[in-house]
Amino acid sequence: MKINRRLFVLGLILALASLVPLAWMFLIVTSKGPPSPREASREPAIPDGPPIPTSHIPTASERLLEGYADPSTPPIEDLKKVQRVVAGYFSVVKDASRFPIGGNADLAAALRGENPNRETYLPEGHPVFSKDGLLIDRWGSPLVVHPEAWTQLELRSAGPDKIAYTSDDLVMKPSGK
Repeated sequence: MKINRRLFVLGLILALASLVPLAWMFLIVTSKGPPSPREASREPAIPDGPPIPTSHIPTASERLLEGYADPSTPPIEDLKKVQRVVAGYFSVVKDASRFPIGGNADLAAALRGENPNRETYLPEGHPVFSKDGLLIDRWGSPLVVHPEAWTQLELRSAGPDKIAYTSDDLVMKPSGK
């Protein structure tokens, strides 16, 4: 019984001892009072902080197109990159009835956000778009987009001569070949 009483007293002393620092802090805070007008005028109304970055975060499609039209890469790589973006588009957009892809203008518009999901894959002004908003190859010619099925598009670059359906054309079949 004596041991229980001693433990109770010891616990009570520890509990009171832990309240002393809290009471001390309360007295310090309440005794200071509100700042004088002179002190308040020295404090900035809005604290200075680092500027909020407004940098552009590239979409997944923009990352897939990194290095597009880079002269150090083979031109067929450009078509492969566009095909990867198109594959990503068709993996998300499943509704063929409202925004069918009939050619370059349709595909370009769909990638800019004119699609059933209203999702932007590539922003307006991306280097893959011409001033007219069409998908272009590294020579500045519009890509020929030929749909073979809803999710299967053949991509054709007119090549260096900028004339489609000649011997220097680059073609990417839906199969990736």
